[in-house]
Amino acid sequence: MTYIGIDYGDARTGVAVSYDGIASLPLCVVDSTGGRKKTASEIARIIRERSAGTVVIGHPLNMDGSSGKRVAATEKFAKALKSALEEASAAPEIAFFDERLTSRSAASEMALMGRHPGKDGIVDQISASIILDAYIASIRNKGDKNE
Repeated sequence: MTYIGIDYGDARTGVAVSYDGIASLPLCVVDSTGGRKKTASEIARIIRERSAGTVVIGHPLNMDGSSGKRVAATEKFAKALKSALEEASAAPEIAFFDERLTSRSAASEMALMGRHPGKDGIVDQISASIILDAYIASIRNKGDKNE
């Protein structure tokens, strides 16, 4: 099954993919400045092109686990994405996954590569990949505990 990971943001949205359910790869960045619906439509196209069965959206909880403005914006985006997918007769599972500290982890990975986070969106793609890898590991761990 193919998985798509999403790190939604007001300016840029990072997208990652896993074709094997083992590891993910940064895929692309989508310009989010055109609004939630336009961003959702573009990402729905990416999801359909890759026949993704599961879409994992980073859930930006506060450090104490509470919900803030970013959670509300992300949940509105998820609703717009679900609508865009339904219009195209696509119905992958949509899951939220805790994304706390992923941007910091992505910036650290970039520093190890000798790159600095800039406005090119690479940090957003890496964040999406970190979110997706963590989600995949969590479902794999659940399977291990059930065996």
